[in-house]
Amino acid sequence: MKVLIVDDEPIAQQILEKLSAKIPYLQIAGICDNAISALEFIREVQPDLIFLDIQMPEMTGVEMLRILRQKDIMVIFTTAFHEYALESYELDVVDYLLKPISFERFLKAVTKANELFTLKAAKQPPVAQPGMETKNYVWAKEGRKRVQICIEDIILVQALKDYMELQLSTGKVILNVTMNKIEELLPAPFFLRVNRSCIVRKNAIKSIQDMHIETILPAIKRIPIGPTYWEEVKKHIVELF
Repeated sequence: MKVLIVDDEPIAQQILEKLSAKIPYLQIAGICDNAISALEFIREVQPDLIFLDIQMPEMTGVEMLRILRQKDIMVIFTTAFHEYALESYELDVVDYLLKPISFERFLKAVTKANELFTLKAAKQPPVAQPGMETKNYVWAKEGRKRVQICIEDIILVQALKDYMELQLSTGKVILNVTMNKIEELLPAPFFLRVNRSCIVRKNAIKSIQDMHIETILPAIKRIPIGPTYWEEVKKHIVELF
């Protein structure tokens, strides 16, 4: 992965450079000491991963990320301030590292980024031709018919006794399929099992409070997080703890 380090502190730059040098699949493509030069560098080089400081002069890392709006570039925040954790979660960053950064914590973050990078590369569609479909579809049984469902449209999966209700961006379907089968079909980096009967797309989560999840779906009230699933949920929102 091509890596860009964005930090206004030379010592922080050196630490991130040394940590990255220990990981074979990381290649430092550039180092910037401010967000403005970083945006220009990104347009020219298109890095795969950015280590982004938050508190910087002229423009913060959060402001830079809101301007960037490139979902194909992964971002790991590196900061001494924990109060931006919630906002970073809303910006869908890969991880949130608090300084001073240990190698163990650094390795955990870049491993997560590498898994996402590998998955994206494996699922990279061919160059689209006229009439060619590039989305990921699966076939499933709904009553006596089989329906084709776009995985990118799935927001929430809920168990209804022997059936599964899928909330889609285009509506909903009720399928005669097991929860385990649904879980196998959904790409793990983008979906999260929160209790025995519910799987939710991670970027559909608005907030987490008192062991409950609030989603972007107005018709769905708070979803409880099962006690046995809480530790796994925390791994995906580690920057909040």
